[in-house]
Amino acid sequence: MLYYQQYYPSTQLADLIECYWVLHAPHGFMDVPDRLIPGGRVELIFNFGDPADWLITADNLHGVCLSGPVIMGQRNQIFYVKSTGKTRMLGLRFKPGGLAAFTNVPISDLLNSLLPAELILGKAAKSWEMQLSDYPEDDKRIHVLDTLLKKAWRDFPADQLVVSQTIEILRNNQEDLSIDTICRQTGWYYKKLERVFLKNIGYTPKYYHKILRFNKAVRCMRTRTTLTDVSHTCNYFDQAHFIRDFRLFTGTTPSQFKKEDNKIADILIKHQPV
Repeated sequence: MLYYQQYYPSTQLADLIECYWVLHAPHGFMDVPDRLIPGGRVELIFNFGDPADWLITADNLHGVCLSGPVIMGQRNQIFYVKSTGKTRMLGLRFKPGGLAAFTNVPISDLLNSLLPAELILGKAAKSWEMQLSDYPEDDKRIHVLDTLLKKAWRDFPADQLVVSQTIEILRNNQEDLSIDTICRQTGWYYKKLERVFLKNIGYTPKYYHKILRFNKAVRCMRTRTTLTDVSHTCNYFDQAHFIRDFRLFTGTTPSQFKKEDNKIADILIKHQPV
């Protein structure tokens, strides 16, 4: 049986970290590749179970398998993951822009990547894994990790305020915002805003809005009866536009997606805010 649970970070880290999560599954439960749909976040993952193959695609059927803690970057296409045995993971989901408080590496460099965490967070990341492995209980591990991250926190990025303001503008406007509208509401030139977004979030503002709208749509599918209704509710130009984006981010059609068993995607749709 699949077990997934989320935990809130401490108040000090609440503006940077969306949640800690744990994922447990028995041997064979995730031996078929499962969808990883783009959610616009970066994650730090510790694997205390058997190895997993990440970022599987049709062109790379074996994906990426790394030992030690890893950073999984934000994504703009469909990938798959599968476990080679027993699954026991602990992860940290950064809020958009949150990782920038712990590293100078531009978040745009992490797009569609799985990297050793020490490349992004320094050598301390490896020692974190050793300290966490001393405790078998998930809640204790999370408490320890939260404490370690409070010590590692550098500072809020200088442009965090305008990034946060722009995110709220994009979240609260489902329609296809023009560049002029975004600039008028933030007071920034678009090229400067784009540069800051790429550094801190890893997408341009326009593409991040595309990710947001897709995530709203895939959640909307749970309650709306027709694709036309979903397209209208989420302000796609037409149903064909919605289906085109859906194929890009899921690798299939909306109707086929609803029929399939998407364990990881269903978890994110249910628990991760847009």
